[in-house]
Amino acid sequence: MSKQRKHHQLLFEIGQNFAVPEDLTDQDAAPPVDKNAPALKKLTRKVAAFPDLSHFQFNHTDTLLVSCAWHQFITQGNSHIDPLDLLARIYGHRSAGLEHLDALVSLIERNVFYSEKKRIYANIGTQSFLSQSHSEKKVSVLKSTLLEYDLMFHRFFIRSIMGEEEDVQEKFKRPYKNNKEYLSDWFQYLEKLDECRYHEFHNNKIDSELEETAANDLLKALEWRDRVLSRTKVTEEVFPLQDVIDEYQLDETEATILVYLVKEDMEGNNTDNDDILRLISRNQHEMYQNREYLTLDSKLVKTGLIEVSEFAFFRSKGTEIRIAPDIVRHIIMKLPVNDQDRLQQILKGESLFTILEPKQTFGELIIPADMKKVIHSAIGQYERNVDNVLNDWGLFDSSMEVVGKANKQLEPGLLMLFYGPPGTGKTFAAGAIAKALGKQLLVTDVSKVQSMWVGESEKNVRRIFTLFERVARRVQNPPVLLLNEADQFLTRRLKDTGSSVDVMFNSLQNLFLEAFEKLRGVLIATTNMKENLDTAFSRRFHLKLEFPFPESRERKKLWKLHLPASIPGAKNIDVETIAEQFRLTGGQIAIIVRNAAAEAVNRKGPDRILKQMDLIKYCEIETASMFDNPYQKIGFEA
Repeated sequence: MSKQRKHHQLLFEIGQNFAVPEDLTDQDAAPPVDKNAPALKKLTRKVAAFPDLSHFQFNHTDTLLVSCAWHQFITQGNSHIDPLDLLARIYGHRSAGLEHLDALVSLIERNVFYSEKKRIYANIGTQSFLSQSHSEKKVSVLKSTLLEYDLMFHRFFIRSIMGEEEDVQEKFKRPYKNNKEYLSDWFQYLEKLDECRYHEFHNNKIDSELEETAANDLLKALEWRDRVLSRTKVTEEVFPLQDVIDEYQLDETEATILVYLVKEDMEGNNTDNDDILRLISRNQHEMYQNREYLTLDSKLVKTGLIEVSEFAFFRSKGTEIRIAPDIVRHIIMKLPVNDQDRLQQILKGESLFTILEPKQTFGELIIPADMKKVIHSAIGQYERNVDNVLNDWGLFDSSMEVVGKANKQLEPGLLMLFYGPPGTGKTFAAGAIAKALGKQLLVTDVSKVQSMWVGESEKNVRRIFTLFERVARRVQNPPVLLLNEADQFLTRRLKDTGSSVDVMFNSLQNLFLEAFEKLRGVLIATTNMKENLDTAFSRRFHLKLEFPFPESRERKKLWKLHLPASIPGAKNIDVETIAEQFRLTGGQIAIIVRNAAAEAVNRKGPDRILKQMDLIKYCEIETASMFDNPYQKIGFEA
């Protein structure tokens, strides 16, 4: 005899003892059955011991009630059971059943019965989705509800009796095999959660009485949520989505928003703030509170995981919210195998950055020796992660910590400002530093940030630093960020903001100040006009170096550097004389050598070599064209 047949027979046999005779006219009277008879207790213990039913934790009274309902269900073919009639079979009459409604409430909470109206409790909140332990949801009813609505057997109980598992429960304790399977369960959960949006808020609230359709839709969503939690808990492999949730310490609501946007992006759908707020909210009050997840100051937006239109809350529909493209690629694809792949994944399609492989070395950097020592010292501090030691000593500003893994070592930060006349080696030094650290150079020309469109400049600034933060998080050896020619944004803020342009200018500077405060990694900013710098910017940089006009000794080294022996005639150039005669920067010397060499290439025969007079000619042209030449004629001649 099969196990399923034993389930059925025992329940039917117990219930048969309490069957009401067909000729009984007084419906308040029940058969005189001793519910505590030893024979009945023996049978109910057998039922409770069945493995498929053990998780329901039946006691003697539970089993009697279930058996009576099961007998009625089989013999009468009626799935609806009157709660007081069922209790009357055990306790003698309907009025006595009023005192024992709690027993039926308990069976509803264990998914043995369900009612057309019910209350649903769930531990959905702001805990980390990964760290939250799996907790049983609770379905319940008010005792007064049982006086108005019939009971029915829950499908979980029916499937347990029949030896079948609910589809969503089928792999509840099995680890995920791969990322595709993991995301598939997430998407199923969101699909069910999305269906709940179509019920009115007063019919779709946790911890309140719900109508049958709304309650079942919400229950299905919660079942898939519990499945994701349970399977994630027993899965050893860390998938990209889990990695992002853990890395940014997302709570469950933030994780839900993120995956929903991934799903909508994959399906090519546009998403606005109202779609998301309806998804994550159970009532109007929650909908208002949850707006904080989509503001410009929210974690999801500030870290660049999602992008929100500046006008998201002034429009009802549109493409206001989207997930960052590199995050989509990271979540749905395999993790990049190396730093270069990760970097390309993050910066794919970005026009604000240029990635360079630096070739400059410190040996080629011609600056005063004491400046070189200072730079070497700063690099050493970064490589030894001195910030962590200073933090232990209580000297590190906690406001500079970025959101991330609690147990992750604090990423060191090194911000340097190089200022001085054009061509004095500021950009060259940035390349030499990157080369010394074994890093690439991530260059952004700050002039690209400015836009004629209101709000676009602010978005560009945020994008620069959110992308760089993501690079610093996900790339093992992140590149050096070079803000070239940052003069226009590092100047003094305006005190009198008489126009919207002035307000926007100050807003941009504040964004830079905030970004510098929290930045991890190496950043180098260059400017030609130190005197215009806002003092607030000065405090943000760990190292500020002035690159002076090279003196005679440095100029000689620069001429030798830019006149390699590979140039025909270079060994015959009198570097000593030319360096003393002309006060030039390294950038100017490089231009002069190139122009003089280009003229030599155009000659034929023995004259096709670089000559002293070629260099002198272009030195004079360069000197005459210098904007700060005191002898240069200015204005117009009559």
